[in-house]
Amino acid sequence: MFKRACLATVAVLALAPAAFAAEGGTGFYLLGLRATGAGVVPPAGTYFQFTFYGYSGGSSADIPLNGRLNLDLEGNAALGLATGVWSLDSGPVLGGQPYLTALVPFGWKETKLGATLTGPGGDVLSGSRQEDSFLIGDPAIGGGIGWKSENLLTSLNLLVNVPIGDYQQSRTTNISFNHWAGDLTAAATWLGADGWQLDGAAGLSVNAENPDTDYRTGNELHLEAAVAKTTGAWTVGLAGYHYQQITGDSGDGAVLGDFKGRVSALGPAVSWAGAVGKRPVAVDARWLHEFDAKNRVEGDALLFNVTVPLGG
Repeated sequence: MFKRACLATVAVLALAPAAFAAEGGTGFYLLGLRATGAGVVPPAGTYFQFTFYGYSGGSSADIPLNGRLNLDLEGNAALGLATGVWSLDSGPVLGGQPYLTALVPFGWKETKLGATLTGPGGDVLSGSRQEDSFLIGDPAIGGGIGWKSENLLTSLNLLVNVPIGDYQQSRTTNISFNHWAGDLTAAATWLGADGWQLDGAAGLSVNAENPDTDYRTGNELHLEAAVAKTTGAWTVGLAGYHYQQITGDSGDGAVLGDFKGRVSALGPAVSWAGAVGKRPVAVDARWLHEFDAKNRVEGDALLFNVTVPLGG
């Protein structure tokens, strides 16, 4: 009896990550990435950006499974993204400024899983699991084109996830997604003469199947927006996003169904542009509180970016 209970507990915990839409509970695109200045592509030159991303959140799900399965997931992360941007000095492409980009994510992630299975006869079986790791994730490569027309800046941006990061199927703290994915995002920034700006972005992420788990995350729509006022070197405003899966998860690994996730977020955003010594520097930060989540982790995210031009 004890051995059967142990095996059942392990099985219940193995199902926990699959109970939330998008494998592992998160998608490829970093939500909240585009806030103030969403549609801006920098002039020709080489740039380095470091992004700190901190997140803390959780979720629970009740699933009919020959009784009732209750799953609880808590997650915390402190990640860094090192990004290079090459805005090409090649002349206009389709009337706009072309650029290339590459980034590498790395950092710490912690997950806490709890599961309680209540059988048809009322018998209760529970278990828990906690894990944390410091890992290097999948690099991403991409590019795009930016256009400027008087006070309107727009861009079209492509990013591709390359699945060569540190990944283990049994690990709940993977930063790597272990599958190819692509994201196409259109963004715009309107700059008023009085210092006000409006920003918006709409994108779609498409995921291939994870070959180790036979799990394919559904297509993901993300919308981002911001409104802000610039005074001198400072820009202060409000930013937010909405995430919605438009197709369900699939594959043999999606044993609990074709979950579709959603979540929204809202919070303050602030940025500063100036010089440190003789070098131009741009800094921006935003805190985003999530709400109205379904089949997805809900929490709070902090993003902090530092961008430095390296030369023309």
